[in-house]
Amino acid sequence: MSMTVSAPATASENTEKPAIVLVAFGTSVDTARPVFDYINDKACERYAGYDVQWAFTSQFIIDKLKKQGIVTRNVEEVVADLRKQGKKNIVFQSLHVVPGQEYRSVVDVDMHGLNVAFGDALMTSAADIAAVVDALGKDIDAQQPTVIVAHGNDHHSEFNQQLVAFAKTIEPQYPNLVVASVEGQPGITPLQKIKVLSEEIGTVKFVPLMIVAGDHIMNDVMGDEEDSWKKIIQADKSVCSQSLGWNDAILEIYFNHLDQAMQTLEEGRG
Repeated sequence: MSMTVSAPATASENTEKPAIVLVAFGTSVDTARPVFDYINDKACERYAGYDVQWAFTSQFIIDKLKKQGIVTRNVEEVVADLRKQGKKNIVFQSLHVVPGQEYRSVVDVDMHGLNVAFGDALMTSAADIAAVVDALGKDIDAQQPTVIVAHGNDHHSEFNQQLVAFAKTIEPQYPNLVVASVEGQPGITPLQKIKVLSEEIGTVKFVPLMIVAGDHIMNDVMGDEEDSWKKIIQADKSVCSQSLGWNDAILEIYFNHLDQAMQTLEEGRG
């Protein structure tokens, strides 16, 4: 369900196209960042004539990129800039996978005096989960031992509920597939099932449930350290598919959420 925060609108504000702010966690991995360009191109194509901007929720990533001479902004900075431009109508679209800690940080930003709506994270409803399962179908071979790589949350178990629900939805459809997470539930215990399966078949495939395949995929999953998922499973061959941001069916879910948020904003201004 899209969220909206509205202020009384003047006649000119009622005709003003909202600014669109795409909000991601961010990444400092050079080879992973092009996915943001791809998403931006798709958004600008779909929402031609709209001001499409970006914000990251990880201040650590923002600061790290700044040291490399790469300027990115957090949500507060984007909002401040839009205020200076006199913009009153803003739609934020989360590019997070679940409505967890990072998503909440966007909603909690001070938006007083603005007409604002928030598009849902990827897997917010049961219908979203079903749509994601369908969207991942092209990356899944029913006979191939497969691990869907989620992030998860060690500190707030309530933010793992959607991942658990997703696992309960997709795993019965693919007996050789498990959902595992870097943090929280479902954790890495499911990897043991894939370890056994890969001993018979010889390969394992990792499918990121992340908008960008950054540090977690490169190191926690595909790294050469002894505690990486690749090393735990010990398959003869380990491969990894592209991240969610390259999947047009996944982007369609996000953009549908954005469309709903824009409608909510329009109704609030009417």
